[in-house]
Amino acid sequence: MSTKLSFGKVITAGAIAAGVSAVVNAVLFFIFHAAGVITDDIFVQPNQPMTIVPVVMSSIIPTLIGACVFFLFDKFTANGFKIFSIVAAVLLILSFGNPFFLIPGVTVAYGIALNVMHVVVAASLLYFINRSIKQAV
Repeated sequence: MSTKLSFGKVITAGAIAAGVSAVVNAVLFFIFHAAGVITDDIFVQPNQPMTIVPVVMSSIIPTLIGACVFFLFDKFTANGFKIFSIVAAVLLILSFGNPFFLIPGVTVAYGIALNVMHVVVAASLLYFINRSIKQAV
């Protein structure tokens, strides 16, 4: 029998994952920006280069939404974490195309840097949810 997590435990794990992914992605942003991989001449938003604010918000919001989605999978299925992990992996793989299709003039290095940040968000959420499940057993 699988252990079901309470909404509070899932949100706590999601909040921790959101904080960790925001901090890691902020550090990565500054490293990539200092290295010239993320440049100010490629506009992610209309007439605006990438800044730290969208990086942090794009780390926190999807992580919290993902935690809520996990809670629903966990509540209504027998294998919530397994199903969620598969869905998260598929969505992560699909997200790898986003920088290349949605940002005009993006370089390969810039797109890969953004994709590394996608991996941080997914890995952080999966790690902290799995850790909560193991602690609940």
